[in-house]
Amino acid sequence: MSVEATVVVETFTLCETSSWERVEQTLAAAARMVEAHGDAELVVLDVTGEDEVAHRLGSSFAGARRVAAAGLSYDAAKGIAAQEARGTYIAYLDGDCLPERDDWLERHLEALRAGAVATGGFTRYEGGFRGALESVLDFGFMLPARPRTLACYASNNVAFRRDLVVEVPVPDGPMRCRCFAHSQTLLRRGTPVRYVPEARVRHERQPFVEERLRQGFDEVAALWTDPGLPLRPLLRLGPLALPPLYARAVLRDWQRLAAGRRDLGLSRAGAAVAAVLLPVARLVDAGGMLRALLPGGRTSRFVVTGAPAGR
Repeated sequence: MSVEATVVVETFTLCETSSWERVEQTLAAAARMVEAHGDAELVVLDVTGEDEVAHRLGSSFAGARRVAAAGLSYDAAKGIAAQEARGTYIAYLDGDCLPERDDWLERHLEALRAGAVATGGFTRYEGGFRGALESVLDFGFMLPARPRTLACYASNNVAFRRDLVVEVPVPDGPMRCRCFAHSQTLLRRGTPVRYVPEARVRHERQPFVEERLRQGFDEVAALWTDPGLPLRPLLRLGPLALPPLYARAVLRDWQRLAAGRRDLGLSRAGAAVAAVLLPVARLVDAGGMLRALLPGGRTSRFVVTGAPAGR
């Protein structure tokens, strides 16, 4: 039986740094929105393969439909969800993210009904100053939070017309999450992701060093994945590509901070402190960049850890 919308909540983050309590909170929020909508379904994309998780889902969220995807990667599992969804539209909400308001689904659907084929919401890390700082590092591409076309979406807070994401799946590549490559593919084919900043979620903060190393690795991996990126020729330089890539990341951080500090709740003084700390934080990213640029970098352990990267 078809419905207007499918909301997908994944358990992949249980295999990383999140907890069942957090996933349960997210599922409860999603269930409320699905029930209020009246013509939607809740799908739990379960990659754990654990009987305990299946039992908890069955006992606490009997109205949800569980789709088993044990052993699949983050993007591959979400592809299975698109195949299994019954909705005209499909909205992805990661298990470590909490919508700020119960109109999260409706905000995405309003834009999709109006003609958008893909919509990306605003994601921010939890916490005060540190949450804001790390949001610039990982989700700075969403700043400022104003309606526009996105060059990259956050996979934890995105919606599609289902037939589009089935027709144009996330491309293959050596990254945990290839949202940037997918966004660029959609942009080039004339079906870009529309930014819906009112669809806001709060993301659990990640282990700092591990996340920074992975994000640095992904800066380079994005160039492997997408031949159309203008900086791809830098790969020929090997480790010598590190200085321009690091400098580009820092400059981009400063620009995004200046444009979006109010969206993060930062005062002018807070933004000034953040501007000093961002280059320091990016030095950890540089370790991940260097690992990727060295011979054998494509087999690095940073390929499969951490949370979605943003460009």
